[in-house]
Amino acid sequence: MLNKKEKGVVKGAPSGFVVSLLVHAAAFLLAGMLVVFNVVKKEEKKFVPPKAVERPKMNLKKPKVKVRKSSKPKPTTRIVTRVKRASMPDIQLPEMSGMGDGLAGGIGGFEIMPDLSQVSVFGGNQSIGNDFEGRFYDLKRDRRGGTISMEQDPYMTIVGKLAREKMKESLLGRYYRAPNKLFTTHFMIPPITSPMAPDVYGSPETASFFFLVKYTGKLVYKDDIRFRFWGTGDAYCVVTVDDETVLINGWDGRLDYLTHWTSPEPGQSDQYFCGNQLMKVGEWIDLKAGEPKDMKVIFGEYTGGQMGIILLVEVEGMEYPKSRQGGPILPAFKTEEFSRDMLEEIYKLLPEGECVLTNGPVFRDF
Repeated sequence: MLNKKEKGVVKGAPSGFVVSLLVHAAAFLLAGMLVVFNVVKKEEKKFVPPKAVERPKMNLKKPKVKVRKSSKPKPTTRIVTRVKRASMPDIQLPEMSGMGDGLAGGIGGFEIMPDLSQVSVFGGNQSIGNDFEGRFYDLKRDRRGGTISMEQDPYMTIVGKLAREKMKESLLGRYYRAPNKLFTTHFMIPPITSPMAPDVYGSPETASFFFLVKYTGKLVYKDDIRFRFWGTGDAYCVVTVDDETVLINGWDGRLDYLTHWTSPEPGQSDQYFCGNQLMKVGEWIDLKAGEPKDMKVIFGEYTGGQMGIILLVEVEGMEYPKSRQGGPILPAFKTEEFSRDMLEEIYKLLPEGECVLTNGPVFRDF
């Protein structure tokens, strides 16, 4: 009997535990569902305006202005100016040819070809950069083309003043200037008829006397060099470097007006012909590699007939072959190699054996 009761007690214990667990779970669930909300209602704030401030009042009086009935406004003046509109310069571009055609057309690709019909010993109408720009002046006409009375003495007086005063452009401002510019890489103009000058500069109506041509450019060389010019000028020529006279030559009567310079080599000057004149020897010139100097050249004619200029180069330390006269055969001054057409043009007018065109330095910085 005792054994059966013990078994009943053991089996009943888990049932009571489960009942107790369910009771506690229900109590917790009920407690979780009871939530108390405490709502606090905020009181609205009321705006209380500040007390009005009393300001003192001022009695304003209307201003009285006396106006004269006869008074009138002063007249105003307007200043009117005329502004000259800058005009674009005429830019001439070289013609571009197509692709090269093998050996017949040179190196393939685009090529820049000058207009050979416009090339003369005075220069061409296109610049290549390392050249001298030339302008033609008629000293017997004013800048508008009107006539100026001109004789040999006043003409050479103007040339002498121009040579002494650094060839200032202002000294030529009152005289007629031909419309064309020409660009040259040399000064090899053997004696030619003077009407050729006004013609190539676009002024064929100009009488071929009492005129001059002025060239300006840069003198430069790729290496250090010391040299001097030898030259002739018909009727005269003047060469300056950095505004210092380095050479003057011409016929005797013309040189009487150009006495501010004499050759430093009297023993060698006026000894050897080139063209139709005896050459003068110029000053030594020193150039540093790639450093340019200003160079100006003038030459002209005052009686008509023939005119020209020849400019050669002697490099210090170089030995040159001798001519039949016993003088050195010097190379022509140039800033670019001569073209074949130019060589033929110069050789037609130049006596043989007095100078060379294909040797000597090329004055450029490359």
